[in-house]
Amino acid sequence: MKIPSSFLYDLVHSLTKSEKRYIKVHAGSGEKDYIQLLNALLLQKSFDEDQLIKDNRNANFINHLAVNKRYLYELILKSLTNFGQKSLEDKIFEKINAANVLIEKGLFAAGYSELKKGKKIAEKYELFELQIMLNGIEKQMLSNRQFKAPKDQTIQQVFEVEMNSLDQLKNTNEYWYLAQQMAQFQMRFQKIQNESQQRNLDEITQSPKFNSLNFATNFKSRIYYFQANATHLFIQGKVKEAYEMNRQFLDLLEANPHFLKMYAERYLATLNNMLIDSLIIGKYDILEEGINRLVQILERPEFKQIKNIKVRVFRQRYLLLMNWSLSQGEYSKALEWIPAIEQGLLEFGNKIERHHRITFYYLSAYLLFQNSQFDEALKWNNLILNDPKEDVVKEIFYFARNLNLVIHYELQNFTLLDSLLSSTPKYLKSRRSIYATEKSLFKFLRKLLNCVDKKEKQKLKVDFKNEMEILYQKPSEKRVFNYLDLRSWTGNEKSLK
Repeated sequence: MKIPSSFLYDLVHSLTKSEKRYIKVHAGSGEKDYIQLLNALLLQKSFDEDQLIKDNRNANFINHLAVNKRYLYELILKSLTNFGQKSLEDKIFEKINAANVLIEKGLFAAGYSELKKGKKIAEKYELFELQIMLNGIEKQMLSNRQFKAPKDQTIQQVFEVEMNSLDQLKNTNEYWYLAQQMAQFQMRFQKIQNESQQRNLDEITQSPKFNSLNFATNFKSRIYYFQANATHLFIQGKVKEAYEMNRQFLDLLEANPHFLKMYAERYLATLNNMLIDSLIIGKYDILEEGINRLVQILERPEFKQIKNIKVRVFRQRYLLLMNWSLSQGEYSKALEWIPAIEQGLLEFGNKIERHHRITFYYLSAYLLFQNSQFDEALKWNNLILNDPKEDVVKEIFYFARNLNLVIHYELQNFTLLDSLLSSTPKYLKSRRSIYATEKSLFKFLRKLLNCVDKKEKQKLKVDFKNEMEILYQKPSEKRVFNYLDLRSWTGNEKSLK
């Protein structure tokens, strides 16, 4: 961007003694071309670029005068505003602060120039709150008789920009409210459990805005529209429709790359939701493609600013892969992932949230158990059992006790198992009701320990397998099989020897 020379000259001569000192200290030690330019401009009584070049023909800054002028101008503004560029909002605030500095010094044309730069960013990225703030400064300038407004600027334009910004903020706020209502409902109830909850949900979804994207008049409103509808569909158990809603949102962001960096966090969360949807409905080709897209995010500049992005991609990728292996019953696939998971947990440590680490421990233990690698399964499961805090994902702590029983049976640690068959039911009973499936498991293992006849053992196993098939059909017992599918254990030829 070309900086008009008079802007720089006027700005330099408006500096106070302490401001000049701050800028020079900020520049650091050593000869700097732009500091030489600053000193040369300060020596001039009035601006004369030809004379500036003539008087300083042997100075280094003359060789790249345009570059040094631009750099000095931006350095002064940054130093005066003392504002870093961390986001789009930061950039606009930098222009606002720069404009205020210039206006306060009576440099209205330069101030208006900075204001226009901020307005351009705010308009492109639909930052309506900041458009109103920029508009407010512009209105103040129009009220100042010293400011000569450009010919293309009218009070009608200023009025319309602000009215539109207010309308857009209202629209965004309405869609935000719908999305938050859905999110709160999901946090409280997860899924619809009775007619009262259904009526509550129906009240939220009666709004025309909830049911039509056409009423969302800006990009942020459309984001909230997709978020609210995807959550609503998932709550109702309509996973295919929720998947489609999440896919449309990702397509919207991919089609508008200048918004992608702004909403990178939302993109990552929605991609994860879509992949979970794909897993549930069995769209494994889309799941595989989506996991590859997830990994590629690490190379995309739009996502570099996300905190702990490598950790999040690691966590989402391997949890999806492990659950994919479980859902298909292809347990051997997991064996190639376990070393990478172990390395990732070691590398990232506490950057992986505690509840996710516990989940990794259990899934690793369970998949190793399904692969008949019982010693390794015990190692991972003990990471849960030896943890003194049961403050997150408590269900995993409970079901890890059941997994512990069958691991020790397979390892033929019968003396220890005998003790565990007494302590485990007591442990569970002190924390929650014991499932019928768990009672059946305890009884079955106790009988196996006391049985010496091979034929009788075989009959016990057949009876237990049949009982598991019956219990699996009961909705009240589904939770147990989600964590420990005893049907696959009894059907494994390598198990229950």
